[in-house]
Amino acid sequence: MKKIIILFSLICGMMDMIFAQTAEDALRFSRVYYSGTARFNGLSGAFGAVGADFSTLATNPAGIGLYQASEMTFTIAPVIANTSTEYNGATTTANRVNCGIGNFGFVFNLKPSAKGNQGILKSFNLAFGFNRQNDFNNQVSINGYNSKSSLMQSYVNELNANGTRPEFIAEDYPFDIGLAYNTNLIAYDTAPLKYYCDAPYGGVVQSKTINSYGSMNEIDISLGGNINDKLYFGFTFGVPTIHYYENSVYHESRASDTIPNFISLTYRYNLQTQGTGINVKFGLIYRPAPWVRVGASIHTPTWYPNMHDEWFSSMQSRFTIQDWNATSYSPIGYYDYRMTTPFRAMGSVAFMIGAYGLVSADYEYVNYSQARFNSSHDSYTDINDQIKSTYQSWGNLRIGTEWRLGNFRLRGGFAYFSNPYVTGSNNTERFQASGGFGYRANHFFADVTYVWTKMDQEYYLYDRDLVNASVISNYTHTVSTTIGFRF
Repeated sequence: MKKIIILFSLICGMMDMIFAQTAEDALRFSRVYYSGTARFNGLSGAFGAVGADFSTLATNPAGIGLYQASEMTFTIAPVIANTSTEYNGATTTANRVNCGIGNFGFVFNLKPSAKGNQGILKSFNLAFGFNRQNDFNNQVSINGYNSKSSLMQSYVNELNANGTRPEFIAEDYPFDIGLAYNTNLIAYDTAPLKYYCDAPYGGVVQSKTINSYGSMNEIDISLGGNINDKLYFGFTFGVPTIHYYENSVYHESRASDTIPNFISLTYRYNLQTQGTGINVKFGLIYRPAPWVRVGASIHTPTWYPNMHDEWFSSMQSRFTIQDWNATSYSPIGYYDYRMTTPFRAMGSVAFMIGAYGLVSADYEYVNYSQARFNSSHDSYTDINDQIKSTYQSWGNLRIGTEWRLGNFRLRGGFAYFSNPYVTGSNNTERFQASGGFGYRANHFFADVTYVWTKMDQEYYLYDRDLVNASVISNYTHTVSTTIGFRF
């Protein structure tokens, strides 16, 4: 067994040239799927003009102005994530179960006017707590036969295209190609000065399992008020936190003994990303008539000044000649950088149908091409240019309704998150449907909501010029339960 042990003091300079960050990472942390209370989820988040729900602190903070009493809420939200992947005619399924917290928070209602003295500021509210914005817990499994190429050939092509000398492979490619070279999966022919591998034309069974964990949560501190029961305003200072973990195992084995020497390879990769950011949100809700409310809000870009990545990998090979079998380990890669995610703007409308119920809709504008990476040590020009050319500005739509039956409530909603890619080659539209019910008393309430989501995406095991796309269908099933107290 071979091990490469490289002291951190020797790789600090090399880390300046090696980034784990990609355009896909920028998109992952820029797409926000607002969650929180079960009531909010029951309307699929269409609360921008409805208000009086804790989750509106993260969307339209003017919603805090409609509170007429103090409140505490707590939500649990177990999630079942299912994936179905089609690759070269073979279908593989996987699932993951995770139990998370959807929200926890307090709202304090203050009445500035003394009894009998009716000023224009009817109430003033303060709130703090957190709301979940994204859940990364998932498992993807890919499996299929490839008759055209292998992972080894993609490595060979890159080395030959760049003209890399063997003595520089470990330094230039310490996390992937260098491991393959150290485990005899890639060889160098000194006559034509070219690299080669044992399976240049495929004939291999390929599989990959990707496990992801973690979430994005935002701590929200808000204040808002009610001006003459007509205009409601709100302000939120948000502190989002990112915890993302990924580990993957790629395995490739020959389908028959027609491939000489090579039996199999196993490549393992682990990534951990953490960061804390800040943003500010402003919102207004105007009630021109008792039966209609109009809302608007803007979110500044979120600035993450202390993003931190750590990653490492390993490669194991097996051959018919046992002396060629080897295992190689990468150094631990680590990098600190900064990230900015896009500005957002929302417009909302809600129609109040007497004492019976309501219908509401939100439209959210976000331009994913505005995400940026930067660092005081290195240039991210290439990655930022890729972000600008890959993603586009579009919109997300949320529609919801709620109906009263005495102390009980029935709710339903639908949400559409548009494709962020410029071309349709990787269409990651997301659809969401929700339904739930609740019970409201004077000082206590409880809500339960079921949310179903679906999103398809394309995934390439390596160079898309050599391998067909794996089409992944992601489904999630979430049951959120909220309990709350008014005081």
